[in-house]
Amino acid sequence: MKKKLVVSGAVMAGMVLAFSIMSCNSGDDRPVTLQIMYWDNVQKPVIDAAIAEFQEIHPAIRVTSTIVPWGQYWQRLQTTMVGGTAPDVFWMNVPNFPRYAENGHLLNLQPYLDAAGIDPSVYPQDLIDRYRLDGEIHVIPEQFDTIALAYNRRLFDEAGLSYPDETWDWNTLREKALLLTKDRSSGRQYGFIANSDSQAGYYNFMVMNGGRIISEDRKTSGFRDTGSIEAIQFLVDLMYKDRSAPPGQELYELNNPLDLFVSGSAAMATIGAWSVPVVYGALGEDVNVAPLPKSPSTGERRSIIHGLGWAGSARTKYPDETWLLLEHLISPEFSARLAEEGVTIPSYEGMADDWVQAIPSMDLQVFIDAQGYSWPYPVSRNTSEWMSIEMREMRDVWLGASEVSEAMEAIAEGMDQVLAAE
Repeated sequence: MKKKLVVSGAVMAGMVLAFSIMSCNSGDDRPVTLQIMYWDNVQKPVIDAAIAEFQEIHPAIRVTSTIVPWGQYWQRLQTTMVGGTAPDVFWMNVPNFPRYAENGHLLNLQPYLDAAGIDPSVYPQDLIDRYRLDGEIHVIPEQFDTIALAYNRRLFDEAGLSYPDETWDWNTLREKALLLTKDRSSGRQYGFIANSDSQAGYYNFMVMNGGRIISEDRKTSGFRDTGSIEAIQFLVDLMYKDRSAPPGQELYELNNPLDLFVSGSAAMATIGAWSVPVVYGALGEDVNVAPLPKSPSTGERRSIIHGLGWAGSARTKYPDETWLLLEHLISPEFSARLAEEGVTIPSYEGMADDWVQAIPSMDLQVFIDAQGYSWPYPVSRNTSEWMSIEMREMRDVWLGASEVSEAMEAIAEGMDQVLAAE
């Protein structure tokens, strides 16, 4: 009696998908053009090299890439999604993921990962879980980033001051910032940049001071928390009371709040790991990093943690070829290249040490250690909606046009309305 072979629907689907990818991989007989879009020019050399390598492996697949600056990226992506001209492969971040995933714009990568036998545990679980929809992975993290205090060794040496270390709190930061602030013939030298960027700047101060950005259940804003208000007031006082940090108007006239730091016109600034190539490229061995200073009120140190990833368009004409490109961009070989070039901290397991060693003159281990006191980047279903309220009100705070407590209450009220409607 012959035994019947029973194959489940899920297994059969995986077998069909695997065969489809193998056919695409071996045949490569159809002319295909894939479009890739991302926002960071720093990664261009590494991504270009990966694309060239991919096209050698798959000569019938042509890849064109576009770099869209951060300020225009999300508008461009949304426009292409609506117009049916979305790139096949593109960067995605945690705040924007819910909107794009729930609206069906992202290719479900779970079947491809299963067919390829790729174990998601090689990525940080808390990060990859933020890129799931109904339990299925739709984005693969390329990198993760934490925040540290960058400082200019030369300016500290000229002032006869010891470098920042793990003993610092906000009071120490304030004291040293004042001592490092002075007028020069080339313009004012500031002790510190109160970064108007949320992720690299004020979010860190809010949460380490006992405040929140959003509640754990994502139903209420944390901007009216006492700890949050006190943190923002501290930064504003550095700008307008101590004048040891550039005022908002000066920051908004720059392309990037870090411009003053990389030009040697500020002694300290909070930076994300993604800025390491920029500050090192400008300042060389004059730059180093230390842990963020602790809140004197709580004794805590917190660092916002986040990680962007690669996604595919759900409406791509070439889903299997899109997966092949994605698979190449999430490979351990690509991650190793990111690390060895000192570009960013790869999310792939075991690659962080290579990144730390890429620039020996900087204590990059600080960013890795920050995982131990990290705080997840805040998101909800409609993050972009309440963030637009936040950005509007915070701009007035940095410009000195609004009282901190009033602006924070306005953010909280608007944010609560958005969250209630989710």
